[in-house]
Amino acid sequence: MLLTVLILFWGCDGNNKEQNEIIRKVKIEPVQQADSLSVKYYSGIIKGASEVNLAFRVAGPIRKILVKEGDYINQGQLVAQMDTRDYEVQLQAAQAQYDQVEAEAGRVIELYSRESVNENDYDKAVSGLKMVGAKLKNAKDQLNDTQLRAPASGYIQKVNFEENELIDAGMPVVSMIDVGYYQVEIDIPVSLYVQRDAIRSFSGVQPSISDKTFDLQLLSYSKKANNNQLYKVQLRINPDRQLKLAPGMDVQVKIELATNGSPQTCVPLTALFNEKGSTFVWVYPSSKRVQKREVVIGNLTGDGRIRISEGLLPDEQIVVAGVNNLSDNEQVEPLEAVAETNVGGLL
Repeated sequence: MLLTVLILFWGCDGNNKEQNEIIRKVKIEPVQQADSLSVKYYSGIIKGASEVNLAFRVAGPIRKILVKEGDYINQGQLVAQMDTRDYEVQLQAAQAQYDQVEAEAGRVIELYSRESVNENDYDKAVSGLKMVGAKLKNAKDQLNDTQLRAPASGYIQKVNFEENELIDAGMPVVSMIDVGYYQVEIDIPVSLYVQRDAIRSFSGVQPSISDKTFDLQLLSYSKKANNNQLYKVQLRINPDRQLKLAPGMDVQVKIELATNGSPQTCVPLTALFNEKGSTFVWVYPSSKRVQKREVVIGNLTGDGRIRISEGLLPDEQIVVAGVNNLSDNEQVEPLEAVAETNVGGLL
């Protein structure tokens, strides 16, 4: 009788322990397939793309200079005007000559159509008309060239002459900084330089202006390292999309690099925990009891995750929060996902 009571008591005690087991609620996420890109960051400096010297194509006295140092000018804007008197006279003479030759050539061409003149006279008339036509065009071009216009938008850096000074063709009247685009320069180590063919994209951000990134286009790599064994990379940015950018500003450049080797997985950093120098995660199998598994970590992906080179497969379920409070084979229950329309779980 006593033995029977003890057995019943013992059985009831075991059932109570199972019923009193605390089942933790944990956040579960599937293991993701890592993309094939790694990310590196370097500091760069914005520089003006180029300095342009503006000069007249013809010689003569400068009648008017319409800009001063520091002015911003738009593409096509008039910068300086040369005295046009000599070129107006030249155009008038070329026009008169053209009109005369055109009339004479017209009579010869008309007679040729009637077979009243030979072919040699016809060819001379046509050639003479082409010559004076070219001379007339040149006179018109030279008159137009007395206006100096900006070939691109930019800032006037220096004015080299004053009004009424006589200059020759090709002498720089002003110099300007072309802001059609800016350059961003960065220095990269040898380890990245030898992998430059694997680079897939460049982008930049200037935190003082905005946290939004902008695309950068590769212009060139230097062929020789500097004294610090770094290679210079020149990148292009269109300032029209970032009007507040200016030469001299620092930029954080992001480089996306294709990785080699077999595909990897990635998990949130919060899913990892360390024991005795090794890294582990809690795997949530169908048994609903977490199992500790060692993993080999790789590089950060740049979005709060880290690559896993060994230990996990895509779509395996793992615990991603509260990992330090669990024990092996402990029963857990996944937290329910919060709907996007139920922020804060108020509904």
